[in-house]
Amino acid sequence: MLIIVAGAIAVRFYNLGGQSLWSDEGNSAALATRSLIQIARDASHDIHPPLYYWLLHIWTRVAGTSEVGLRSFSVLTGLLLALAAGVVGRRLFDLPTGLVTAFVIALSPFAVYYSQEARMYTLLALEATVVVLAFWGYVSQEDNRLPVDGSSPRYLRWLPASGQFMILAWAAGLYTHYAFPLIIAMLTGLYAVWLAVSWRRGRVVRRLLRWGILLAITAGLYAPWLPIALSQLTTWPTGGNPVDLRTALPISLAILGLGPIARDQAGLWWMWSLPALAIIGLLAWPRGQRLGWLRWAIPAAWTAAPLVLILGFGLFRDAYLKFLLIASPAYSLLLARGVLALAGGLRASPLPKASGRLATTWGWLRGVLGAGWIVAALALVGGLSGVTLARYYTDPAVARDDYRGIVQFIAATAHPGDAILLDAPGQSEVFNYYYRGDLPIYPLPRQRPIRPEETLQELDRLLSHDKIYAVYWATAEADPKGLIETWMDNHGYKTLDQWRGNVRLAVYVMPERRPPDEAVDDLGQRFSAGIVLLGYRGWNLAPTAGQVTQLQLLWQAERQLVRRYKVFLQLLDPREQVIAQRDSEPAGDSRPTDTWDAGEVIQDNHGLLIPLGTPPGTYRRIIGLYDRDTGERLKLSDGKDFISLPPITVARAASSPPLAALNMLYNQQFDFGGITLLGHDRYKRGFGHVPDTALTPGDRLHLTFYWQANVQPRADWWFDLTLNDASGRAVAQLEAPLVSASYATPLWQKGEVVRGEHDLLLPDDLPPDTYRLSLALLPDVATQAGTAYLGTVKVVKKIE
Repeated sequence: MLIIVAGAIAVRFYNLGGQSLWSDEGNSAALATRSLIQIARDASHDIHPPLYYWLLHIWTRVAGTSEVGLRSFSVLTGLLLALAAGVVGRRLFDLPTGLVTAFVIALSPFAVYYSQEARMYTLLALEATVVVLAFWGYVSQEDNRLPVDGSSPRYLRWLPASGQFMILAWAAGLYTHYAFPLIIAMLTGLYAVWLAVSWRRGRVVRRLLRWGILLAITAGLYAPWLPIALSQLTTWPTGGNPVDLRTALPISLAILGLGPIARDQAGLWWMWSLPALAIIGLLAWPRGQRLGWLRWAIPAAWTAAPLVLILGFGLFRDAYLKFLLIASPAYSLLLARGVLALAGGLRASPLPKASGRLATTWGWLRGVLGAGWIVAALALVGGLSGVTLARYYTDPAVARDDYRGIVQFIAATAHPGDAILLDAPGQSEVFNYYYRGDLPIYPLPRQRPIRPEETLQELDRLLSHDKIYAVYWATAEADPKGLIETWMDNHGYKTLDQWRGNVRLAVYVMPERRPPDEAVDDLGQRFSAGIVLLGYRGWNLAPTAGQVTQLQLLWQAERQLVRRYKVFLQLLDPREQVIAQRDSEPAGDSRPTDTWDAGEVIQDNHGLLIPLGTPPGTYRRIIGLYDRDTGERLKLSDGKDFISLPPITVARAASSPPLAALNMLYNQQFDFGGITLLGHDRYKRGFGHVPDTALTPGDRLHLTFYWQANVQPRADWWFDLTLNDASGRAVAQLEAPLVSASYATPLWQKGEVVRGEHDLLLPDDLPPDTYRLSLALLPDVATQAGTAYLGTVKVVKKIE
């Protein structure tokens, strides 16, 4: 058990503060700083009762309110959950079951995930486990007709200690989460079945009355909060989707086994290995034991209850699937029973007509097979958990909403005159947990349901700002008709639109209050679908890295269009590398081309963000259209598929950006002496928006390197990029300046951060395999050369 606890501690504390707090955790952080009375008042308007927040308030007095301090309380309850689940397994069955149960839940990605979240769900699961443990003790004592502890006060001697403890645990659960009545209802149903089974033993009325008194006392303890609970449960929107069991069951089993990060893998064949073990555990009914049917019924009902709640009340959506954590101890118990049941079957398998030494040898072999199976099964469970946890710790695609990264980006790129829009004011707590700047913040809409006229009046105030950072989250509930985003798309120049988990950051440059720096009204360029670019206007044609150049396009359709086309705007360097790109349907996606009337003039605003670290120099701009569904570009009359606009000049930034604002895919730092590689991006060229797109032979692997000069470079530095196969043979190679010949390293300044864009061409005959990517720098005479291993690149077979 000590080894299991040590493992549970390790996986829960590892990288505990590595991910940003998300919106609900921000709410926990805000409430924890308030007084106990104020917490109760604020919780009365929330969808959760106050007990968790009270406990977190006390905890943070010691642990602090950092991400680690806030989440460490959940680590504690997660450790206690593993221990309590082990005790349940031991009490219901035996010591091996308890140990295996504790092992499974100690490494469970589901339990680890919520043990690293500053919310009440591990506390809720712990309370459910403790209640089940008390229930088993209560029923066992009644079934054995054991006397009540004589040391209890006289007025409590009619009630066993397990019953007294159960009342307190029930009350604690009710003050923790509104889903806890589910556990009380489940145990009441099991108790009723036990009474029906054991009615011949007498005292049914007395036992039923005693159970009713338990419920009544619990209700009395909860009475002060009951009106608030009823009000919140009857008015709070659910937003769930009705689904059938065939859809819900694979997803639920995937989450129970490997947590929410495995949701997208539900239904894969190997995902059924854990449910298969659980089913075996369910079928391994402990016949012949006292209360054997109840030992089976408790984990079965406990596992099913949350899913029944979710399906019965139409709550099947990501926000409510975390309720399944209540069942994770029971599911772990079933897995443990499945592992041990198969091991017992191996040990008990007979050898016909065996005697003497052969029987002894066979008995020894059965024991070895049983022990070997236990080791193999635990290795399977641990291996699946380990792979899933590795993905949880390292894969940005499954990380929590990155408010910390959003705030760091705003801090690195904002200027006086900018503002922040929080669409869904429920983000305010987590955003303000990180943000310490002076920009005005507009939390809109101010109320639910949204009041359009008041909201539009507040949106008009945004026109007085230069740039708006819009943070969109839970817009389906806060702004179901998209009033706010539509207004922003029509009035601003959207320059950035990226997801950070389930929260989205969009950056708009508001219309200039000065004449354009360039204006062309008689361009008349006609695309093949009957779309004409009448002209354009541009502002800020000499930006620095991190600033935005604005472009207003004027479109006209010669006829009614039936297909939807997207506009692309690219900034290219002299080597035709894409430095910046903006793709969207016209007017910030609010005026798709199939809604245009023939002859109607469409005003289409675009903002092109110059990426941080872009070298100073001259860059050309191109624009065009492509089919939204096929990706095929529309042609002009001269056969080209783009229009060239006059170039712009990017000036050197006044200061270097913080690393977090670079938003690198791979944050590997390598110090080569005079130059440091801060990190890099890599993906199939043209697929930066989906960087996991598979590479095939003949593709170009695009790499963006982020360099920083530690000193003033004296000579021109180059790099040697090599792709090697398993034998070490180089299959592709690129040797080039760190950025380009036009911005060689002697032009850099000390401390300057510069990005370089490069392509590595994969041979057409490259066999599908996994290859190693490494980078060597060719430095000046004052610095030693160095080599960095960047990772592996997987190449798959090209589909003809």
